[in-house]
Amino acid sequence: MCVHFYYSEGMKFLLTILLIVLFSCQDNKPENTSLLENSADSTQVAYCFERANLNRDSSAFYYEQAKKVMLKNGSQGCLANFLFLAGKRKLMVNELDSVVFFADSGLRIPFVPENTFYKGKFYNLKANVAGFKRNIYQSLDLYTKAEKVFVETNDSNSLAGIYSNITNSYFSLKDYTSGLEYSTKAYNLLETVQEDRIKTNILITHSLSLAKNHRLSEALIMQLKADSISQITQDAIAKMSVAIGYAEIYKSSNQLDSARVYYRKCIELSRLTGVKHFELMSNVGLLSLYEESNETAQIIEEGENVLLLAKMLNNLDVIQTSKRIISRAYAKNKNYEKAFHYLNDSYQIYDSTAGIENQKNINELRVKYNLAKSEKENLQQKLLLTKQNLVLRKSRLTVIIFVLLFVVLLGFFLVWRKLNQIKSLRENLQNQQKIQSAIIDGEEKERKRLAFEIHDGIASMVTGITYKVESSLSEKVEILGLLNQLHEDSRNIAHNLMPINFLEQNLLEAIATLCAKMSSKEVEVILMTKEKTIDLGSEKSHLLYRILQELINNALKHANCNSIFVKIEINAETVRFAVEDDGQGLTEENVKNGFVSIRERVKLLKGTLLIHENKTEGTEIEITLVND
Repeated sequence: MCVHFYYSEGMKFLLTILLIVLFSCQDNKPENTSLLENSADSTQVAYCFERANLNRDSSAFYYEQAKKVMLKNGSQGCLANFLFLAGKRKLMVNELDSVVFFADSGLRIPFVPENTFYKGKFYNLKANVAGFKRNIYQSLDLYTKAEKVFVETNDSNSLAGIYSNITNSYFSLKDYTSGLEYSTKAYNLLETVQEDRIKTNILITHSLSLAKNHRLSEALIMQLKADSISQITQDAIAKMSVAIGYAEIYKSSNQLDSARVYYRKCIELSRLTGVKHFELMSNVGLLSLYEESNETAQIIEEGENVLLLAKMLNNLDVIQTSKRIISRAYAKNKNYEKAFHYLNDSYQIYDSTAGIENQKNINELRVKYNLAKSEKENLQQKLLLTKQNLVLRKSRLTVIIFVLLFVVLLGFFLVWRKLNQIKSLRENLQNQQKIQSAIIDGEEKERKRLAFEIHDGIASMVTGITYKVESSLSEKVEILGLLNQLHEDSRNIAHNLMPINFLEQNLLEAIATLCAKMSSKEVEVILMTKEKTIDLGSEKSHLLYRILQELINNALKHANCNSIFVKIEINAETVRFAVEDDGQGLTEENVKNGFVSIRERVKLLKGTLLIHENKTEGTEIEITLVND
């Protein structure tokens, strides 16, 4: 478990008072402690912070030990060393406000000449914070102040590190030519550098600079040197830097699998040490690899975790870049709603921060300013002010353009959605009208059929019974037979008119019952299917049931057959119903009105109707629907 140190305003005030007291005691006095004692205590302080970095669970203990050594020593050098290492520790755990507090406290120290180099270290800390916050111009300005201090104090060891940091700032501005210039300066000072970690950083930065300028073979040589140092020292920070370096070089040479291995290795090391910035950089690198490999699922799955980490580190540049990558992944998956959401967020973040191109213009002015002679400083400042005004105007224009573009896109989207809603409502209304028309038409046909059946069946039979009763009482048996037939016909008519509740009864069960009831001694109606259930919804089921009922009735009346076969087949794409008889066959001319009703119902179901006619073998009428 990582222990972080958060300073309240009261704690900061007390520490500031302590610094003022210590400074006031040292202004006009030489240091009381010997140089040897100062060096030993500073080394002890550095050791405590090193242990705190490597043992996160014990970091609070080692921090207190370092503070005790500093307070006991009381020298300016030991105090400055403590503040610098404390700020450096806070930078590693992303407590940027605390870093600035320690750096500003250190810069308030009235340094004696032999300790002046610490000013450069504190400027370097503040420059790192500005870089993390994407204030690249401010970062370069602070690095320049640090450079001036290290040149004046002849501290080539720290100067090499500053040149390496300036290179990274130019990377952020995508000015790789200037980056190579400063990384080469750092590399030329490599032999004067004492700390192995700084050596590793210089080599890796120079390697990346060479790679970004398409000098891959030289870049790999630098990387191997850095790797060799990290293996000897077993320094965790150096190992993470080496892993990132390898990943970037392999990515530049399009060896994406190797790049993934090193990004993931860096993530593992970062989680062990608690240095979140390396984990964030590696995760962003992986997202870019997934995008190059068109692995949209990986981007969507891991993208949210990257955003959470970037928000925790307050890295707006990574948030903006990650959202654009995630947006493109959703767009490729045709999820345009989420793609639009992430892209819109990305543009909003971009609008709230300085664009890379604007930063590059400022950087070009900065380079001219640093190279200009002292007598032209006033003129250069005027040019800088003019350029800044131009950048501001461009930024405002960019914001206006993006806002207008967003408004136009939003307007198009709203109009498109409204038109689709109107179209959908119109189609639904038309379908409802068709269904209502078909229902009314069906009801009318049912009434007509009922009238015919009553006229031809029941009415005729009642007339016959009347004649029989009037003619002779001896024909009572025949009269009873006719009455029984009348009763059976009445039941059949009532059953045919009775609606089916498909919320309670499955379509297949209803069809089976229909076949059984319509079978007789003369004509057998046989259901042929392998299906155990059919679920097409209540509306479709009603239409299909009436269609099959009509087809069976037509066959019974007009086909002069012995058997009627009802066939049902269902697969992944289609649902097929067929009614086949073994009689003389029937055509649309035979049952014209019935087929008009059937075709209308099939049309409502968006299906097809085919008639296979054979005068010697009967007729098969086939209905096919899409299985959706």
